[in-house]
Amino acid sequence: MPVTNYPYKISVAICTYNRARFITKALDSLSNQNFDKNNFEVVVVDNNSTDNTQELLKTYQKDHPSLNFRFVTETNQGVAYTRTRGAMEAKGEIVAYLDDDCMAESNWLNEIAKFYNSHHEAMSTGGRIIPLYLTPIPKWFGKYFWGLVGNYDQGKNVFQMQGVRYPSGANMHFRKTAFEKYGYFDGNLGRSGKSLMAGEEKAMYLKLINANEKVYYLPHVIVHHHVEENKFDKEYVKRHSMGIGASERLMNKGSFVKLSIKFFEYLAKLGFAIAYGFLYLLQGQLSKMSMLTKFRWWVIEGFINPEKTKG
Repeated sequence: MPVTNYPYKISVAICTYNRARFITKALDSLSNQNFDKNNFEVVVVDNNSTDNTQELLKTYQKDHPSLNFRFVTETNQGVAYTRTRGAMEAKGEIVAYLDDDCMAESNWLNEIAKFYNSHHEAMSTGGRIIPLYLTPIPKWFGKYFWGLVGNYDQGKNVFQMQGVRYPSGANMHFRKTAFEKYGYFDGNLGRSGKSLMAGEEKAMYLKLINANEKVYYLPHVIVHHHVEENKFDKEYVKRHSMGIGASERLMNKGSFVKLSIKFFEYLAKLGFAIAYGFLYLLQGQLSKMSMLTKFRWWVIEGFINPEKTKG
């Protein structure tokens, strides 16, 4: 039965898997919100963690009795399943997702609530994500890899997102009714184990945008994302890139026209990457040229053979 009388304004959903080193920092950022604790709850969805995440969550719950905080275990492996579980568990009018390696700024919940209170047409929103680098940035890294580290910045103004523009999962928020009306995240997409598939966020947002629902970008709703050394490992980048292509293949399966359009789009982007890479080469930045070209090729490789991306 759909919830019609929400006991909370906002439910914060944190999906976690083996992030004991960060999870309490994420929770601390919520404990320190300048928003009435009676108006929000925190639901952590643990996806079969094998580290000491469960012990930390039990301790945190005991030590922070004023925080409406609970945690559950989702046995189906994959971020799409945990995000769906978070939405199903939520008792708030708004479901706000925060990644387990992120920290929300102190006005995060207050700004989200204010926007929904004054924009009744809004079905979903998303905010800015600022990377917090924990390791030196390699020479090959550039703006085309911002998505790899969760660097998400769509400018300084609030605007309605349309077409293929949509919020990033580490800082996205929905009315609970969005899930009741359009369903949940596709379990065939998203990261799972060693697989770095993506697309569950995009698929969800395309349902909303194609139905003419209002989705907004909120630049003042900010979280900070910890970026570890593994994000710059070239094998990780390869798996991540192939996951992008494989996800697009799955989202467009059954339509030869859509698959063909996407394939030629990727070929065009590869050509652009090669051309742009020569500009890097002229600037003496061979490593940037090499990685940008490889990135675009790996996306195509994942699109052609999605089976390669499975862990």
